[in-house]
Amino acid sequence: MIQRRSFIKGAGLAVAAAVGGRGLTVGTAAAGVAAGAVKDTLRLGMAGYTFHKFKLDPTLEMLRKVDVRLLCIKDFHLPLKSTDEEIAAFHAKCKSFDVTGYGVGPIYMGTEAEVDDAFAYARRVGVRLLVGVPFKMSGSKRAASPELLRRIHDKVQEFDILYAIHNHGPDMPELFPSADSAMDMIQALDRRVGLCLDIGHQLRDGKDPVKAVTDYADRVHDIHIKNVTSADKGGRGVELPRGAIDLLAFVKALRRIRYPGVCGLEYEKDMENPLTGVAESVGYFKGLMAATR
Repeated sequence: MIQRRSFIKGAGLAVAAAVGGRGLTVGTAAAGVAAGAVKDTLRLGMAGYTFHKFKLDPTLEMLRKVDVRLLCIKDFHLPLKSTDEEIAAFHAKCKSFDVTGYGVGPIYMGTEAEVDDAFAYARRVGVRLLVGVPFKMSGSKRAASPELLRRIHDKVQEFDILYAIHNHGPDMPELFPSADSAMDMIQALDRRVGLCLDIGHQLRDGKDPVKAVTDYADRVHDIHIKNVTSADKGGRGVELPRGAIDLLAFVKALRRIRYPGVCGLEYEKDMENPLTGVAESVGYFKGLMAATR
């Protein structure tokens, strides 16, 4: 069992590292928690939507400030129709900030042509993870599309790219409200068709994120890390140390299943000025990672 004192120590060191306080770096924080330990296999990244109000340069600067090096790329930073030269320039810019794009999306796709374009885009960008939302129109609303899932099944076999369906919570009950609703539709498909488990929306839909990541371990290809104020539709995004999700239990579950993907922080509060909340959330999650190793 994790002792409260050791957890607080690890979390405190990581918070200090995330906000750059008093010259402490993530490297020295990690050394203080577990000197000589092997590199952690649990990885923290950033969901690009966190910075949807910012252009690429300030986004990368904020990632550097909180020492997060992995980014799931959204198309407002790298458009779907980008040329090879534009993609190369994007990667060069990211590299100058020591940031790597590990996946793309979420990308909404409502036709077979849009599915094809999304897979071609992921391959051109050079990533093996595509977070997507396949939909059809049902009246004026988007609804999950079993027809497009058959196309996606074929495409993951053709491209050998992981496809991760993003769950949307109770606000969009027709469009994959939970991981469970997605699994009901994809369980017979190629196992490379899986989940981007948004733990905040999972809880807001009345379901346990720990149970979801445990039950569907081999189909969870990406995770959106966040916390929310309550386990219902009224739950709103909040800094990770607060909220209704038991994040310590969730990280312990990730350790048990040996989750191989990235935990992408998706911070949806104060989006005009997110850095303080992002830094607090990054520090807390790094503390959880350190305390559960």
